[in-house]
Amino acid sequence: MNITTLKDKIHEVLAAARIVVRRHGHTKKYAKHIVALIVKQLKNGISDRELAEFLSDNAIGRLLGYKKDFDFTIFSKVRKGANEIMSETYELVVNQTMKGKQVRLIAQDSSDVSAHSQKDTDARFGHRTPSKKEQFARKITEKEFVFGYKLHLTADAEVELPLCFTTASANRNDKTFFHELYDAVKRRFTINYATKFLADAQYDSTDVYQELHHDNVKPLIAINGRGHYKSTIPKDPEYGKRWAIERIFSRLKEVFGFAKNRYVGIRRVRVHICACLLAYVIKYS
Repeated sequence: MNITTLKDKIHEVLAAARIVVRRHGHTKKYAKHIVALIVKQLKNGISDRELAEFLSDNAIGRLLGYKKDFDFTIFSKVRKGANEIMSETYELVVNQTMKGKQVRLIAQDSSDVSAHSQKDTDARFGHRTPSKKEQFARKITEKEFVFGYKLHLTADAEVELPLCFTTASANRNDKTFFHELYDAVKRRFTINYATKFLADAQYDSTDVYQELHHDNVKPLIAINGRGHYKSTIPKDPEYGKRWAIERIFSRLKEVFGFAKNRYVGIRRVRVHICACLLAYVIKYS
């Protein structure tokens, strides 16, 4: 990926980061470190040392204001306290991207990220469903255990743009985060009068249907067989667009280093996930 071609978009994210870091009492120079963590994911999750080498002799590094041969340990120090700043920067950037647009197809799902260490006290064991690619390669279809976390995400399925997210331990059920993420979408974006909600059988629940019907949003949710029969998908032809969120997860893993989690503790993992999402928005919006 030629990051230099994304220079203008990186500059826009830098401007947004400067607004956020000032809210948190930092100088605007602190914002360059936040953007550097995003550049790290644009480079498919390279190490901090490799990131410093890249920024020391590159147009992007000069744009951000880095000098040659600076100390790469600054990134680890910034990462410790970047949780809220990174999240607020993400919200600001996505809000600007969606300004003047309406959301008509809301897709929601989750994707796992393995813990870096078995001693990570914030991580938990949970179930994951192998991707279609994994099912084909490994010839497995059953759910399997993963020790780590999950990214719970809502996306605009028409333009394949991640909208709102949260991060939790892997043992938390997907449906638990429906209301939080759905409410965030309603609060931050303009909802089309003919909006549809696309999700798999994890979201087949009475309280989900009740809230969607209250807002005149059409639920396109697979019917959960509850172990008695195979889950069935809605006949609406637009349900197939639910795969947009699966493509987002695939790109996060294959292009932006989402699966290369090197961090311990949910706060640092959130910074990593948010940097991946911002890298995605820079590349694909």
